[in-house]
Amino acid sequence: MSEYHDEFQEDQQKLNALNLSWTLGFNYKMVNGVHNLTNDSRKEIFYATAHTGVIFDYGNNQQRLLQGHCNKISCTAYCKELDIIVTADAGPDSMLVIWDAKTGVPRRTIFEPHANGVQAVDISENGQYLVTLSKEEPDKIQSISFWDWQSQDPRLRTTVLDDKLKDYQYYVTINNNAEQKQNQQQIFEFATTGKKRVVFWSWEYGAAGFEYYSPEVQKNKVLTQTVFIPKNKNVVTGTLDGYIIVWDVSLIIEEYGQPDERRVIKIVNLMNVANKSETQQKKGNAQILLLRVQGRYLVVGASNGSIRFYDFKFRIRAWFEDVVIGQNGLNIQCIGSITNLSFANESVFQEDFETESDEEKDKDEQSQKKSKPFLCQDFIVVDDKANVILLKSSQFQEIEKEKKKGTVIMSSIVSPIISISVRPNVPVVAFSCEDNKIYEWNFYEKHNKLKEIKEKGSELQIQSTFIEYSPDGNYLAVCSKNGIVHMYDCREEKWLKNLLVSETDKTKPKITYLTFSIDSKYFATIDESYAVSVFNFDFDPNSQLKQQKEWIFAGKYRVHHGPIKSVAFGETLDEKNQVQLKVFTIGEDMKLAVYDVLDPTQDPYNRVKLRSVVTIEQECLPSACIWYPINLQREDVLLTTNSEFKLKLWTVLKDLRIICKKTCLGPTFGGHIKRLLLLNPSDMKNEYQDKYLAYSTGEKVVGIIKLPLDGNPNKTMGLIAHPEKIVDLSSTQDGKLFFTSGGDDFAINIWSVDFAALEDNFQTQDTEYEIFSNLLDGGPEGQTLRDLKDFFYYSQIRSKDEHTTKARKLDGLVPLTAIADMMRSMGYFPTNQEIENMINEIKFSKYLETGEQISELEINTFLKLYVNHKPVNGVTKGQIYDALKTLSGDTGVIAWDQFTELLKTKGEKLDEQEIEYYLESLMPNKNYPQQLHLNNLCDELLGFEDMDGTQEQQEQQEEVQDDGSEDEQQ
Repeated sequence: MSEYHDEFQEDQQKLNALNLSWTLGFNYKMVNGVHNLTNDSRKEIFYATAHTGVIFDYGNNQQRLLQGHCNKISCTAYCKELDIIVTADAGPDSMLVIWDAKTGVPRRTIFEPHANGVQAVDISENGQYLVTLSKEEPDKIQSISFWDWQSQDPRLRTTVLDDKLKDYQYYVTINNNAEQKQNQQQIFEFATTGKKRVVFWSWEYGAAGFEYYSPEVQKNKVLTQTVFIPKNKNVVTGTLDGYIIVWDVSLIIEEYGQPDERRVIKIVNLMNVANKSETQQKKGNAQILLLRVQGRYLVVGASNGSIRFYDFKFRIRAWFEDVVIGQNGLNIQCIGSITNLSFANESVFQEDFETESDEEKDKDEQSQKKSKPFLCQDFIVVDDKANVILLKSSQFQEIEKEKKKGTVIMSSIVSPIISISVRPNVPVVAFSCEDNKIYEWNFYEKHNKLKEIKEKGSELQIQSTFIEYSPDGNYLAVCSKNGIVHMYDCREEKWLKNLLVSETDKTKPKITYLTFSIDSKYFATIDESYAVSVFNFDFDPNSQLKQQKEWIFAGKYRVHHGPIKSVAFGETLDEKNQVQLKVFTIGEDMKLAVYDVLDPTQDPYNRVKLRSVVTIEQECLPSACIWYPINLQREDVLLTTNSEFKLKLWTVLKDLRIICKKTCLGPTFGGHIKRLLLLNPSDMKNEYQDKYLAYSTGEKVVGIIKLPLDGNPNKTMGLIAHPEKIVDLSSTQDGKLFFTSGGDDFAINIWSVDFAALEDNFQTQDTEYEIFSNLLDGGPEGQTLRDLKDFFYYSQIRSKDEHTTKARKLDGLVPLTAIADMMRSMGYFPTNQEIENMINEIKFSKYLETGEQISELEINTFLKLYVNHKPVNGVTKGQIYDALKTLSGDTGVIAWDQFTELLKTKGEKLDEQEIEYYLESLMPNKNYPQQLHLNNLCDELLGFEDMDGTQEQQEQQEEVQDDGSEDEQQ
């Protein structure tokens, strides 16, 4: 067994706290992406979903998940003889994996088969050899590789495609009937297909390189797939205009070719109806999308949903057309455009699939029909409606339409996912898609069909942007692009009246996010006009008859000056010890806004009141917020995240002041946190229950954080949930399942959470000092930790009066006022607000327990403070250049007088004396430049070393320097 398998098993054991239990959806557009594994003993199919391979037992409705890829699976292949599946992906750190189809265990993994991954793959009939085409940008040159995957050095040969071909190749197929020399040395042959050209390749085992040629094709033909016809030299290529191109070796030597090279022998019209009968012309033209050779038949799958079987003289033998698979209202559903086709691996009919002999070819057509009736294995087809349909070969002989009906094994997601939400107390997940449809799916029963949410007789098409169930599970709110919230009553299964977030705004801004209060009586929305709107489930004050409650508008504010990133509800106690509902919003303007939701009796027409707006960030952007569980802190606390991987707790005081209670280092893998989710909200009042947050980044990663927050990396975990962006996440009320969606990968993943295993993963024998010192450069033995100790000890001496010769008695504590100097000594230069946040964090850290403030800190606390607050990534010249461009109006060069004026008037303002003091310490000669650009700011003024080694940054430096020199000369 491979080393990769051992590593894979080890990683799975580490991540057994968070397991992928089911995946909904699949990549129905992938060429050769679905394979029929069915044989006499099993009913299974294989398909790829995002970066996961799935073996689906449709007889027992079970999945086996093949995990290991980091990127979206780009191509697959299946060998029936060895019962192995091949998967390959495209992107950085790509992999080619050969799986055992019976056990789901990887038998071999090849890392980085091509620099950017694999475009297409095929496997020989005996399962020994693979051919791969590289994935490249359309204007880049591809490479092709031949593999013996079981050998110690599996790559046998790689060749770069000739740039003269000027046609990107999408498809590759192996000729399993290649000739052998007398010495039994194998000659391998395969073909690659692009939109305009077919390239025929051959390679003699052990030879230095491939031989290839590419005959001319009619310019108006767009090619799809190529197959080799058994027992002869014929090759067939399909086209989008319904023809097949037949290639063969010609005995006639032409100027442009060699005698052993194939050329176009004929072009056969199979699907184009221009010259067909009137009945056929009514059906219209059809594109040939796939070709297969099965036994003695050439099988064609077309864009009109038909599957046709031809003999090797291209005479039709059987056809499956207008196959019914269901009925939607009055509309009969037929198979859509064919994207995949695969036959079962049954052996019972093998004797009937021998290729025609030369004698049989000479028989007349009538005699052949009598001796060889149509017979083949059952097969599955996949269409562009994401249906996987089982068709039995015997259905061709049926006369009654009902008996010709296909069996839908699976009906899945056909459009990119926008948002998902799990219904509380009911095993149902809802999701909206870009095709303006909303579905519900029972994740306990795992039906093979999706239930569309729509009112009977209604053609309501909602351009949804976000969906969310109310915590009581009674309502589903659907936000739309035109500023309307559509409310669906889940109990009565009907749509209620539409709620417009802005009756006065004619632009009808797109709603980007919605959240409910914990009691399900309120919900708040944020939209693209930077506004927050609140709705209440209550009696309408304008209604004459107050007999029935409904959703009504409660209030709206627009206080942010940039896009709002997140909104959250919170519950606090007012002066009368009554529960006061609050709303919080954070935006790209780096501000936090707090609103009170008033009781209807106070103001029935405007129940929302703005309380305060404060700046919470200075150098990075807030990204998400959530109300922190109240029983953990005994006070009102809001949790926010930002683009610099920090988690911050903000305490809302009675006098409306907001102070930063704590700053912690969050997970740093996979980008900063974009969404937060409380995993077990139904158990928040249980003080003995461990609390967890689930999170997702913008791309790839989801994970879990254990509360309370302290910056300990051992209390966080993350894994790759999707190969690209993550659009949404949701969870069941008990937190034992949470769901993620990946948008363009058509996938919803269901993750099971094992809290006991989670605790085992989070347990560690290391002390806090060991944990946080390991996060420093060099670890416990590095120079950074030695410097930190030295600066801390020196601060102790300073606090005891350093100008003395008397013996000092040090108690291991320094005053909080020394935090700023110690941080700056370590090379971290916090702003005044950040220093105030650090001091408040230590000062009030034990106030709720003892009622006393802390005035000093010891070295372990300082170590944690430094690790949690310092930037994860240092400031780069690229960031400085972007800042200069912003200040200078996109030129990257700013006048010195303008620069000093900005220091006096913007941000944490400096007066004349402070500016003079700092500049004198930086440039004692006072030789200030007339203009400030990237190089003289970083090198001459600040004395920074070169922090960027990329070519792009170097070019920016040179460009800015040249521009600055020209300006000075002028």
